[in-house]
Amino acid sequence: MLPVIAWYENHADELGDAGFRSPQVRELVDTALADAALADPDHPRLPEVLHLLAYFLYRQGRYKAAREQFRQVDGFTEALPWLYSFVKPLYYRAVRTKTARKALTERRPG
Repeated sequence: MLPVIAWYENHADELGDAGFRSPQVRELVDTALADAALADPDHPRLPEVLHLLAYFLYRQGRYKAAREQFRQVDGFTEALPWLYSFVKPLYYRAVRTKTARKALTERRPG
């Protein structure tokens, strides 16, 4: 997960959606998803990881996968990416709601 966090901290603001959707970042997210799937479900940091993965997947347009991450966590907003927002709960809910809506119409990859 550290590579995903490092990328977010260093590039998220400057690169926008194109950066999130690059093949390199998709690979970082896919690796982190695999690691999270193998993690102890009771690990105290796992919810933070799932929040950030949900956000990356949302920004990548992978709404169904993002929705699955959101389903595993609740409204804890003291994690990345919500942590930097002045309105953490509102930002979290807005992204979660958009993810849920867009997941309903997302097509499966071809």
